[in-house]
Amino acid sequence: MDYSSIYFGKSLEDLNYKDIEDFFVEAKEETTKIEFKSFSIKHGNFEKDIDNVIRGICAFLNSEGGILIWGAPKGIQPSGKKSKIFKGELSPLNELKEKDWLINKVSGLITPLPIGIKVAILRNNAKIIYVFEVQQNNYSPHQYKDTYLARLDGQTKPAPHYLIDALFKKIRYPNIEGFVKPEKISHDGTNYFLDISIFIFNFSQIQNEENVSFRLYCTQGYFSQWRELEVAHMYSKNGHLLVFTSLIDVLHSGQPNMHSERLIFNASSLSSNYNNTVDLLLSFGGKFSPLKMSKYKMDFNKIDWNKPDEPNYLLSEIEENTLSADVQSDRETILKEVLKR
Repeated sequence: MDYSSIYFGKSLEDLNYKDIEDFFVEAKEETTKIEFKSFSIKHGNFEKDIDNVIRGICAFLNSEGGILIWGAPKGIQPSGKKSKIFKGELSPLNELKEKDWLINKVSGLITPLPIGIKVAILRNNAKIIYVFEVQQNNYSPHQYKDTYLARLDGQTKPAPHYLIDALFKKIRYPNIEGFVKPEKISHDGTNYFLDISIFIFNFSQIQNEENVSFRLYCTQGYFSQWRELEVAHMYSKNGHLLVFTSLIDVLHSGQPNMHSERLIFNASSLSSNYNNTVDLLLSFGGKFSPLKMSKYKMDFNKIDWNKPDEPNYLLSEIEENTLSADVQSDRETILKEVLKR
Protein backbone atom coordinates (compact mmCIF):
# COMPACT_ATOMS: atom_id res chain seq x y z
CA MET A 1 0.00 0.00 0.00
CA ASP A 2 1.20 3.50 -0.83
CA TYR A 3 1.01 4.92 2.70
CA SER A 4 3.03 7.97 1.71
CA SER A 5 0.37 9.05 -0.77
CA ILE A 6 -2.35 8.48 1.83
CA TYR A 7 -0.69 10.75 4.40
CA PHE A 8 1.25 13.24 2.29
CA GLY A 9 -0.47 13.18 -1.10
CA LYS A 10 2.65 12.00 -2.93
CA SER A 11 4.86 8.93 -3.19
CA LEU A 12 7.79 8.35 -0.84
CA GLU A 13 10.23 9.06 -3.67
CA ASP A 14 8.70 12.51 -4.25
CA LEU A 15 8.69 13.67 -0.63
CA ASN A 16 10.74 16.67 0.42
CA TYR A 17 11.60 18.26 3.75
CA LYS A 18 8.90 20.92 3.49
CA ASP A 19 6.22 18.24 3.05
CA ILE A 20 6.98 17.01 6.57
CA GLU A 21 7.05 20.55 7.95
CA ASP A 22 3.65 21.21 6.38
CA PHE A 23 2.30 17.90 7.70
CA PHE A 24 2.87 19.01 11.31
CA VAL A 25 1.41 22.49 10.94
CA GLU A 26 -1.71 20.96 12.48
CA ALA A 27 -1.58 18.65 15.49
CA LYS A 28 -1.23 14.96 14.66
CA GLU A 29 -1.72 11.81 16.71
CA GLU A 30 -0.12 8.42 16.20
CA THR A 31 -2.33 5.62 14.89
CA THR A 32 -1.90 1.96 14.04
CA LYS A 33 -0.44 3.07 10.69
CA ILE A 34 1.75 6.07 11.52
CA GLU A 35 4.38 6.58 14.22
CA PHE A 36 6.49 9.60 15.14
CA LYS A 37 10.00 9.59 16.61
CA SER A 38 11.68 12.80 17.73
CA PHE A 39 15.43 13.38 18.07
CA SER A 40 17.41 15.59 20.44
CA ILE A 41 20.63 17.07 19.04
CA LYS A 42 21.77 17.77 22.59
CA HIS A 43 20.84 14.50 24.27
CA GLY A 44 20.17 12.15 21.36
CA ASN A 45 22.39 9.35 20.16
CA PHE A 46 21.91 7.95 16.65
CA GLU A 47 22.89 4.37 17.47
CA LYS A 48 20.77 4.35 20.63
CA ASP A 49 17.74 6.07 19.14
CA ILE A 50 17.62 3.84 16.08
CA ASP A 51 16.72 1.02 18.47
CA ASN A 52 13.24 2.53 18.94
CA VAL A 53 12.94 3.10 15.20
CA ILE A 54 13.61 -0.58 14.52
CA ARG A 55 11.06 -1.54 17.18
CA GLY A 56 8.48 0.54 15.35
CA ILE A 57 9.33 -0.97 11.98
CA CYS A 58 9.09 -4.49 13.42
CA ALA A 59 5.65 -3.64 14.82
CA PHE A 60 4.46 -2.41 11.40
CA LEU A 61 5.68 -5.64 9.78
CA ASN A 62 3.51 -7.63 12.20
CA SER A 63 0.51 -5.34 11.73
CA GLU A 64 -0.79 -3.66 8.59
CA GLY A 65 2.30 -1.66 7.68
CA GLY A 66 2.58 2.10 7.86
CA ILE A 67 4.77 5.20 8.02
CA LEU A 68 7.43 6.04 10.61
CA ILE A 69 8.84 9.59 10.70
CA TRP A 70 12.17 9.96 12.51
CA GLY A 71 12.77 13.62 13.29
CA ALA A 72 9.13 14.46 14.06
CA PRO A 73 8.17 17.15 16.60
CA LYS A 74 8.44 16.19 20.24
CA GLY A 75 5.19 14.72 21.52
CA ILE A 76 3.13 16.67 24.04
CA GLN A 77 0.74 15.01 26.48
CA PRO A 78 -2.45 17.12 26.74
CA SER A 79 -4.21 17.12 30.08
CA GLY A 80 -6.91 14.47 30.23
CA LYS A 81 -5.79 12.62 27.09
CA LYS A 82 -4.02 9.30 26.90
CA SER A 83 -2.27 9.89 23.58
CA LYS A 84 0.32 12.53 22.75
CA ILE A 85 -0.05 15.14 20.04
CA PHE A 86 2.72 16.14 17.65
CA LYS A 87 2.77 19.64 16.20
CA GLY A 88 5.10 22.38 15.04
CA GLU A 89 8.87 22.42 14.80
CA LEU A 90 10.59 19.25 13.65
CA SER A 91 13.46 17.63 15.59
CA PRO A 92 15.81 16.77 12.70
CA LEU A 93 18.90 14.62 12.98
CA ASN A 94 22.37 15.84 12.09
CA GLU A 95 23.88 12.50 11.07
CA LEU A 96 23.50 11.39 7.47
CA LYS A 97 23.32 7.70 6.62
CA GLU A 98 22.90 6.17 3.19
CA LYS A 99 19.73 4.28 2.30
CA ASP A 100 21.55 0.97 1.90
CA TRP A 101 23.16 1.36 5.32
CA LEU A 102 19.80 2.04 6.96
CA ILE A 103 17.97 -0.81 5.24
CA ASN A 104 20.78 -3.25 6.02
CA LYS A 105 20.87 -2.08 9.64
CA VAL A 106 17.14 -2.58 10.09
CA SER A 107 16.92 -5.84 8.15
CA GLY A 108 19.91 -7.33 9.92
CA LEU A 109 18.35 -6.94 13.36
CA ILE A 110 14.83 -8.19 12.60
CA THR A 111 14.14 -11.90 12.19
CA PRO A 112 13.10 -13.46 9.93
CA LEU A 113 14.65 -11.18 7.31
CA PRO A 114 11.98 -8.60 6.39
CA ILE A 115 11.10 -7.27 2.97
CA GLY A 116 8.98 -4.30 1.95
CA ILE A 117 10.88 -1.58 3.83
CA LYS A 118 11.68 1.69 2.06
CA VAL A 119 13.19 4.91 3.37
CA ALA A 120 13.28 8.51 2.17
CA ILE A 121 16.11 10.75 3.39
CA LEU A 122 14.92 14.35 3.43
CA ARG A 123 17.42 17.19 3.86
CA ASN A 124 17.28 20.89 4.57
CA ASN A 125 20.97 21.84 4.61
CA ALA A 126 22.35 20.03 7.67
CA LYS A 127 18.90 19.03 8.95
CA ILE A 128 17.87 15.45 8.16
CA ILE A 129 14.55 13.61 8.44
CA TYR A 130 14.18 9.87 7.80
CA VAL A 131 10.77 8.63 6.63
CA PHE A 132 10.25 4.85 6.57
CA GLU A 133 7.41 3.19 4.66
CA VAL A 134 6.74 -0.38 5.76
CA GLN A 135 4.49 -2.97 4.13
CA GLN A 136 2.69 -5.71 5.99
CA ASN A 137 4.83 -8.81 5.61
CA ASN A 138 3.79 -12.27 4.51
CA TYR A 139 6.65 -13.79 6.49
CA SER A 140 5.47 -12.55 9.87
CA PRO A 141 5.63 -12.79 12.79
CA HIS A 142 8.89 -10.87 13.04
CA GLN A 143 10.83 -10.24 16.21
CA TYR A 144 13.42 -7.74 17.37
CA LYS A 145 15.68 -8.60 20.30
CA ASP A 146 13.62 -11.74 20.95
CA THR A 147 10.36 -9.79 21.24
CA TYR A 148 7.37 -9.89 18.90
CA LEU A 149 5.98 -6.39 18.46
CA ALA A 150 2.79 -4.98 16.93
CA ARG A 151 0.95 -1.68 16.50
CA LEU A 152 -1.86 -1.67 19.05
CA ASP A 153 -3.99 1.33 20.03
CA GLY A 154 -1.66 3.66 18.11
CA GLN A 155 1.45 2.44 19.94
CA THR A 156 4.25 -0.08 19.48
CA LYS A 157 3.73 -2.81 22.07
CA PRO A 158 4.72 -6.44 22.65
CA ALA A 159 2.27 -8.50 20.61
CA PRO A 160 -0.32 -10.43 22.67
CA HIS A 161 -0.23 -14.22 22.45
CA TYR A 162 -3.40 -14.54 20.37
CA LEU A 163 -1.94 -12.21 17.73
CA ILE A 164 1.37 -14.07 17.59
CA ASP A 165 -0.53 -17.33 17.22
CA ALA A 166 -2.67 -15.84 14.47
CA LEU A 167 0.40 -14.56 12.61
CA PHE A 168 2.04 -18.00 12.76
CA LYS A 169 -1.16 -19.56 11.42
CA LYS A 170 -1.55 -16.73 8.88
CA ILE A 171 -4.94 -15.85 10.32
CA ARG A 172 -5.99 -12.31 9.44
CA TYR A 173 -8.40 -10.45 11.70
CA PRO A 174 -10.48 -7.65 10.17
CA ASN A 175 -9.42 -4.29 11.56
CA ILE A 176 -12.69 -2.88 12.90
CA GLU A 177 -12.66 0.53 14.58
CA GLY A 178 -15.49 2.29 16.40
CA PHE A 179 -16.07 5.89 17.37
CA VAL A 180 -18.71 7.98 19.13
CA LYS A 181 -19.21 11.49 17.77
CA PRO A 182 -21.23 14.11 19.67
CA GLU A 183 -23.42 15.87 17.11
CA LYS A 184 -25.63 18.31 19.02
CA ILE A 185 -26.53 19.36 22.55
CA SER A 186 -29.77 21.04 23.64
CA HIS A 187 -31.97 21.45 26.74
CA ASP A 188 -35.54 22.13 27.86
CA GLY A 189 -34.72 23.72 31.21
CA THR A 190 -34.86 20.40 33.07
CA ASN A 191 -32.95 17.94 30.88
CA TYR A 192 -29.95 17.96 28.59
CA PHE A 193 -30.30 16.20 25.22
CA LEU A 194 -27.14 14.89 23.57
CA ASP A 195 -27.40 13.65 19.98
CA ILE A 196 -24.61 11.27 19.04
CA SER A 197 -23.51 9.14 16.10
CA ILE A 198 -21.83 5.76 16.47
CA PHE A 199 -19.48 4.93 13.61
CA ILE A 200 -18.08 1.47 12.90
CA PHE A 201 -15.39 1.26 10.19
CA ASN A 202 -13.71 -1.66 8.47
CA PHE A 203 -10.16 -0.55 7.70
CA SER A 204 -8.95 -3.99 6.54
CA GLN A 205 -7.56 -4.48 3.08
CA ILE A 206 -9.86 -6.66 0.97
CA GLN A 207 -11.32 -8.40 4.03
CA ASN A 208 -14.94 -8.14 5.03
CA GLU A 209 -16.34 -8.58 8.52
CA GLU A 210 -19.60 -10.32 9.36
CA ASN A 211 -22.25 -9.98 12.07
CA VAL A 212 -20.99 -6.67 13.41
CA SER A 213 -22.46 -5.61 16.76
CA PHE A 214 -21.83 -3.02 19.44
CA ARG A 215 -22.83 -1.96 22.93
CA LEU A 216 -22.90 1.58 24.26
CA TYR A 217 -23.23 2.26 27.98
CA CYS A 218 -23.78 5.58 29.75
CA THR A 219 -24.02 5.73 33.53
CA GLN A 220 -25.34 9.25 33.85
CA GLY A 221 -27.93 9.38 31.06
CA TYR A 222 -30.47 7.15 29.35
CA PHE A 223 -31.34 6.56 25.70
CA SER A 224 -34.43 8.43 24.56
CA GLN A 225 -36.03 5.45 22.77
CA TRP A 226 -35.67 2.85 25.49
CA ARG A 227 -39.40 2.86 26.35
CA GLU A 228 -40.62 2.65 22.74
CA LEU A 229 -42.13 -0.81 22.20
CA GLU A 230 -40.73 -1.33 18.71
CA VAL A 231 -37.10 -0.98 19.81
CA ALA A 232 -37.29 -1.54 23.59
CA HIS A 233 -35.57 -4.94 23.21
CA MET A 234 -32.36 -3.12 22.24
CA TYR A 235 -32.08 -1.36 25.60
CA SER A 236 -31.49 -2.56 29.15
CA LYS A 237 -30.27 -1.26 32.52
CA ASN A 238 -33.24 1.14 32.62
CA GLY A 239 -32.21 2.66 29.33
CA HIS A 240 -28.56 3.16 30.19
CA LEU A 241 -27.30 0.35 27.92
CA LEU A 242 -27.85 0.03 24.16
CA VAL A 243 -27.15 -3.42 22.69
CA PHE A 244 -27.14 -3.47 18.88
CA THR A 245 -26.70 -7.15 18.04
CA SER A 246 -27.12 -6.84 14.28
CA LEU A 247 -25.75 -3.52 13.09
CA ILE A 248 -24.86 -5.00 9.70
CA ASP A 249 -24.53 -8.54 8.32
CA VAL A 250 -21.48 -7.77 6.16
CA LEU A 251 -19.23 -4.75 6.74
CA HIS A 252 -17.20 -4.43 3.56
CA SER A 253 -13.58 -3.38 3.46
CA GLY A 254 -13.35 0.40 3.50
CA GLN A 255 -17.05 0.79 4.31
CA PRO A 256 -18.28 2.75 7.35
CA ASN A 257 -21.60 2.15 9.09
CA MET A 258 -23.39 4.68 11.28
CA HIS A 259 -26.15 4.64 13.88
CA SER A 260 -27.66 7.70 15.59
CA GLU A 261 -29.04 7.98 19.13
CA ARG A 262 -30.13 10.60 21.65
CA LEU A 263 -29.13 10.55 25.32
CA ILE A 264 -31.13 12.36 28.01
CA PHE A 265 -29.61 13.68 31.24
CA ASN A 266 -31.47 15.21 34.16
CA ALA A 267 -29.55 18.46 34.68
CA SER A 268 -30.01 18.55 38.46
CA SER A 269 -28.98 14.92 38.97
CA LEU A 270 -26.00 15.25 36.65
CA SER A 271 -24.73 18.25 38.60
CA SER A 272 -25.32 16.96 42.13
CA ASN A 273 -24.37 13.30 41.62
CA TYR A 274 -21.75 13.38 38.87
CA ASN A 275 -20.31 16.92 38.87
CA ASN A 276 -21.62 17.31 35.30
CA THR A 277 -19.34 14.52 34.06
CA VAL A 278 -20.59 12.08 31.42
CA ASP A 279 -18.98 8.72 30.58
CA LEU A 280 -19.55 6.72 27.40
CA LEU A 281 -18.26 3.17 26.96
CA LEU A 282 -18.48 1.67 23.46
CA SER A 283 -17.59 -1.99 22.88
CA PHE A 284 -17.81 -3.59 19.45
CA GLY A 285 -16.68 -6.49 17.29
CA GLY A 286 -17.71 -9.04 14.73
CA LYS A 287 -17.56 -12.70 13.82
CA PHE A 288 -13.81 -12.66 13.15
CA SER A 289 -12.47 -9.51 14.79
CA PRO A 290 -11.47 -9.31 18.47
CA LEU A 291 -13.52 -7.16 20.82
CA LYS A 292 -12.44 -3.53 21.08
CA MET A 293 -13.47 -0.64 23.29
CA SER A 294 -13.64 3.14 22.96
CA LYS A 295 -14.13 5.27 26.08
CA TYR A 296 -15.08 8.93 26.34
CA LYS A 297 -15.47 11.42 29.15
CA MET A 298 -17.38 14.67 28.66
CA ASP A 299 -17.45 17.77 30.87
CA PHE A 300 -20.87 19.43 30.79
CA ASN A 301 -19.54 22.23 33.01
CA LYS A 302 -18.07 23.65 29.81
CA ILE A 303 -21.34 23.85 27.86
CA ASP A 304 -21.49 26.89 25.60
CA TRP A 305 -25.04 27.34 24.34
CA ASN A 306 -23.70 29.49 21.51
CA LYS A 307 -22.25 26.29 20.02
CA PRO A 308 -25.06 23.70 20.23
CA ASP A 309 -24.03 22.03 16.95
CA GLU A 310 -20.34 21.70 17.85
CA PRO A 311 -20.26 19.73 21.13
CA ASN A 312 -16.90 18.04 20.49
CA TYR A 313 -15.26 20.61 22.77
CA LEU A 314 -17.02 18.92 25.72
CA LEU A 315 -14.81 15.83 25.32
CA SER A 316 -12.22 15.86 28.10
CA GLU A 317 -10.83 12.32 27.73
CA ILE A 318 -10.73 10.02 24.70
CA GLU A 319 -9.42 6.45 24.56
CA GLU A 320 -10.39 4.79 21.29
CA ASN A 321 -10.12 1.32 19.76
CA THR A 322 -8.40 -0.42 22.62
CA LEU A 323 -8.26 -4.18 22.28
CA SER A 324 -10.24 -5.82 25.05
CA ALA A 325 -7.38 -8.28 25.51
CA ASP A 326 -5.11 -5.34 26.39
CA VAL A 327 -7.35 -3.74 29.02
CA GLN A 328 -7.67 -6.60 31.49
CA SER A 329 -6.09 -4.33 34.08
CA ASP A 330 -9.22 -2.17 33.75
CA ARG A 331 -11.57 -5.14 34.11
CA GLU A 332 -12.64 -4.39 37.68
CA THR A 333 -13.26 -0.72 36.90
CA ILE A 334 -15.33 -1.55 33.81
CA LEU A 335 -17.38 -4.17 35.65
CA LYS A 336 -18.16 -1.75 38.46
CA GLU A 337 -19.23 0.86 35.93
CA VAL A 338 -21.48 -1.44 33.91
CA LEU A 339 -22.99 -3.25 36.91
CA LYS A 340 -23.57 -0.05 38.83
CA ARG A 341 -27.26 -0.04 37.90
